[in-house]
Amino acid sequence: MSAAPAARIPDSANAQSVQVGRALGSFDQFFFAHGRLAHPVYYAGDQEAPPVLLLPEIAGFSPGLIMFAERLIDARFRIFVPWLFGTLGVRAPLRNGIRLCVSSEFARLRGGVSSPVTTWLRALTAHISRHSGGSKVGAIGMCLTGAFAIPLIIDPHVVAAVAAQPAVPLAPLFTALGIGRGKRLSQLNVSDSEIAAARARLESGRAHLLTVRCRSDRLCPRARIERLRREFPLGLEIREYAEASDRNPLGERPHATFTKEYRLVPDAPPDHYSRRAFADLVAFLETHLRSERPPALDRSPQGV
Repeated sequence: MSAAPAARIPDSANAQSVQVGRALGSFDQFFFAHGRLAHPVYYAGDQEAPPVLLLPEIAGFSPGLIMFAERLIDARFRIFVPWLFGTLGVRAPLRNGIRLCVSSEFARLRGGVSSPVTTWLRALTAHISRHSGGSKVGAIGMCLTGAFAIPLIIDPHVVAAVAAQPAVPLAPLFTALGIGRGKRLSQLNVSDSEIAAARARLESGRAHLLTVRCRSDRLCPRARIERLRREFPLGLEIREYAEASDRNPLGERPHATFTKEYRLVPDAPPDHYSRRAFADLVAFLETHLRSERPPALDRSPQGV
């Protein structure tokens, strides 16, 4: 029988000196160290609710990320957000992108190479599960961290992973002008060995992967989603939203499905792509984190 979840998640045992991050509203925090990496982790939500690890996009630990976390908490999940980069509470995509392009922790945003921080994240999900009564864990990566969902699938505690608009490696010319058809558009910042390990776990039916994007998005090219379809013939769900001609209220091609695109239309109807994407996300997490028995494995990827 699983133990009752701890009301407060403790700091990791191997932290040499506990570092406390800035206070953040109703969020509590702990400091997690594994190997050479260490970061504060913010969390909130009912301690009995399924735990979900939420990773920042390139904008960083921004107000939009916090709002997204709060919506998930309202949907009855316990949300954990590691402070990996950037200034807490500030949206700074350009500054963060420049810094991370030279960061060894993020493998300098190269294709075909898993970022060392994903090893730290797998240790973190194990820590969260252990102190949540052995609960199954969900994980959401977005944009910069979108493909991080793939190495996280390898951790046996993670049963529901979400790769939202994976954008790395970046393809600036294609993003700006739609020019280019090279290998870079389908690359993922994940090693071949970890893709194979994730594939094996998805094929076993013990984990499930959801990927989402907007059809007009050039930061996450269609070729990258097709690569995911080829790599993961079982256990993958694909959801695409809006139309190739759609633009958001700022006149931009929609990209940040769960954060910026949701925030730009506060009074949007339920059929708006940002609302449908959020509803599909909650349904995916509900199915795989709350169900007593795992559902039958879907034998083919789904596209919408």
